[in-house]
Amino acid sequence: EFVVTKELLRHFNDLIGVLLSTIESDEVAADWNGIWVSGFFGCGKSHFIKVISYLLENKEHRYQGHERRAVEFFEGKFNDPILYGDLKSIVSNSTDTVLFNIDTKADHRSGRDALLQVFLKVLNEKQCYSGDHPHIAHMERHLDKIGKLEVFHNAFNKEARASWLEERDAWEFHRDEVVNALKEALGQSEESVSAWVDGAESNFSLTVENLAKWVKRYLDGKGPNQRIMFLVDEVGQFIGNDTHLMLNLQTITEQLGTVCKGRAWVVVTSQEDLDAVLGDLKS
Repeated sequence: EFVVTKELLRHFNDLIGVLLSTIESDEVAADWNGIWVSGFFGCGKSHFIKVISYLLENKEHRYQGHERRAVEFFEGKFNDPILYGDLKSIVSNSTDTVLFNIDTKADHRSGRDALLQVFLKVLNEKQCYSGDHPHIAHMERHLDKIGKLEVFHNAFNKEARASWLEERDAWEFHRDEVVNALKEALGQSEESVSAWVDGAESNFSLTVENLAKWVKRYLDGKGPNQRIMFLVDEVGQFIGNDTHLMLNLQTITEQLGTVCKGRAWVVVTSQEDLDAVLGDLKS
């Protein structure tokens, strides 16, 4: 049912050109991994990036009794076989998409680190780690890396007689069970494990460099050609006139491009175009 108007065709042509060039060249990809989608309220920005997310993941969908890949729904919509061929080339590369509204995910008490925390939160949720407690997600990430996450799950389930995934948001109430489960998973003493658990939240350090490193580790774990696209809705409204948030967004995007060598993209929407936002921030 999605109709590609003349205006949308122009935008698809621009977007497909950029994405194809990033796939074909690592040098281009490292610098061209940020996309700003602007338009007035109600013009369809959110719908547009949602369609992009479906296209890039290119999963199978049942339609009229038949299984079809997402890209197949676009055959004939462009009236340009070359453009459609380029789109098929793009979606043939494995891409994960993370689509979210920034305002619903952000903790507004976080100040200038709000954007960074949201990016980590959605990455953690994508990997089925704790979204609300980054230090717990960090523990899960480490256990996963050394192949002990399932051992920890089973040990905690036995100790607490409850599922870790259901109880981890209340981990403080299960402090002893967490310690015992970590002892079994890591083979360390109760003293060392207890010290880590008690100081984990205060000692956790979140930086842009760490975020980019964890994204790269996630991508590398799924193969050398794996890509990920963060699609952030209404980021312009969230940033407003806060220069720190805008700089934070720029830094996150640049660091992801550099560390992940163009395999991590950031797409944002805003009611104002980028030049207007930058102009407001300077004035």
